[in-house]
Amino acid sequence: MKIIRWEHPAKGSLALRSPIQAMRAHEGEWTGSPGGNGALASEERPGKQEQVQIDKESRSASIVRSIAHVWRRWVIYGLIAAILAPVIGWFMMAGLAPAWMNEATLGALREEIREGVAADGRHIVRLKDMPAYVTEALLAIEDHRYRYHPGIDPIGLARSVWINVTKQQKAQGGSTITMQLARNLFLTQDKLYSRKLKEMAIAANLEWRYTKDEILEMYFNKVYFGHGKYGIEDAARFYFGKTAGASDTLETINEAEAAMLAGLLKAPERLSPRKHPAEAERRQNIVLRRMVELGWMTEGERQHLKKAEVVHPS
Repeated sequence: MKIIRWEHPAKGSLALRSPIQAMRAHEGEWTGSPGGNGALASEERPGKQEQVQIDKESRSASIVRSIAHVWRRWVIYGLIAAILAPVIGWFMMAGLAPAWMNEATLGALREEIREGVAADGRHIVRLKDMPAYVTEALLAIEDHRYRYHPGIDPIGLARSVWINVTKQQKAQGGSTITMQLARNLFLTQDKLYSRKLKEMAIAANLEWRYTKDEILEMYFNKVYFGHGKYGIEDAARFYFGKTAGASDTLETINEAEAAMLAGLLKAPERLSPRKHPAEAERRQNIVLRRMVELGWMTEGERQHLKKAEVVHPS
């Protein structure tokens, strides 16, 4: 039988140390404490100055992150405010409008349109009876974004304000179809900023209560066309001996005539086809060109209508 002889470990060997002592000895190899060479730790641990620089960079990065976070938050708040402010303002104006509106006047006009008879004897026409090009001619020259704004056109309004500020003059336009209806129904023709604010408030109220087609219908039957004629039906009969809608006895106005009627709204007396036919024709061509620009008519159609003769009743 072979006898295995156990030999006593040499002095200082790890085998003579307790587990805790052995662990401390190994830690010394990495940390540089007594019992270890510390070569690796001394190479990887930064010096005092390097540590200060690292701390500064860390603090700077933290500050940048904090500023970026705050900046993003305020951008979001700003966007929310930019969206909500016009909406809140619109509702506030709509709520203030009744102070400048006469419900009896508005109700009377609505009743006249429903009945097809006006109290003052003027002819009433329904929007559904008018050709589409009549509405297109009006919107092309007066308010081509009518279908997309809430009674107040921010783009047109901004343009008007810009011209007022940069050129020190009052810009034409800026009033939507709804704002014009508000002025014709309830306000004066004075060119004051206070009146413009009232127009906007009443327009917001009307847009809240009525559809776009209902507002257009009221406009067509109320707007002034010169020579004492209110409403497009009386204007069509006076200027051309025709109807703007449908009739068993009268011919309906054509595209050229519709463009001429839409054009004279800017200055009914000065652009009257009866008083100033050359000016009326010039304005008519502006309307037709605008319809081409908007894609509501081709250039060929415009050229054809430009040559069309407009006959005025004697």
